[in-house]
Amino acid sequence: MEKYFNKTGLSLLVLFLILILGSAIIYAQDYQTYYKNGYEYFLQEKYEMAEQNYKKAIELNPDFENAHYWLGKVYKQTGAYSQAIEQWKEVLRINPGNQHAFQNLIGSFKSTSRIQSDKANDYLDEGIKIIGNPEEYLFKGSAPSVNSLLSAIPYFKRAASIEPNLLETFYWMGETYRVLGEKSTWQFTNSAIENYKKVIDMEETANPISFEHPSSYWRSYVQFAKIYSSLGLKDKEEKLWLQLEKAKSLPYKQVLERKGYFGFGYPSRIEVSFKDGDKIENWIYSEKDITFTVINGEVEGEKEKEPEQSEIETKTEESILTPEEKDN
Repeated sequence: MEKYFNKTGLSLLVLFLILILGSAIIYAQDYQTYYKNGYEYFLQEKYEMAEQNYKKAIELNPDFENAHYWLGKVYKQTGAYSQAIEQWKEVLRINPGNQHAFQNLIGSFKSTSRIQSDKANDYLDEGIKIIGNPEEYLFKGSAPSVNSLLSAIPYFKRAASIEPNLLETFYWMGETYRVLGEKSTWQFTNSAIENYKKVIDMEETANPISFEHPSSYWRSYVQFAKIYSSLGLKDKEEKLWLQLEKAKSLPYKQVLERKGYFGFGYPSRIEVSFKDGDKIENWIYSEKDITFTVINGEVEGEKEKEPEQSEIETKTEESILTPEEKDN
């Protein structure tokens, strides 16, 4: 009797496993079959049937990347762009590295219909208006939606096409892509890096020895470095800061070398004052204990050192001695 129950129990267990495995196989075949059918209908331009089959495949396997992607293609073909966008966002949620979904998502936002102008700044301002202030909403955790952020990109691109050297345009594209990288896929982060780098390269090529640079240049360095830091790329971050230090030092180095002073870079401290319309600067190099006086950008020479406190006290004491005391 005991053997009978053991055999019966074993048989039931085997049957149960067969049913489970069989169900899994049927399930796999079903969602794959729906997907394949959807693709066949898509090729035949029977988009309604393709949509139904892709939806069924997704119902059976919600994280089926290819079904989401091709359902997006169906929606694109039928002009349902907002639905296509949602499918490509789903693809990137499942696989942030999907290049095709990434390109389709970006390509879905081309409209600049809110502005009709021939001025780059009009498009730039509209793009900024759409995205708001990234520093503020990232801090508060209330960034605009992915769709809103993406809708700003065409305005920045239009501004760049009108005025290719407008640094602010590329900086704000970098900012938008940076936030998209936080909210969606790292592929946007790569685009942010490209735009920050473009700002830096354009400015350093156009004004390599300028003492003053636009704020978008400095901010691009800062945001670029933050990205490297967040990715744990310490070597690249340090290299970037060294590049900035070199760029900052170059104009000071060249001006001082023209006057015969070598081995100087960016000052430890700069003091600025104005007198009779002249801009007077003291470039202080603490590590070398040297200060240069610079008037309107031209080096006048080394500033005479202030006397030490002990010397001042000695001179003060001498000045109050009587002639008789001095003779003694």
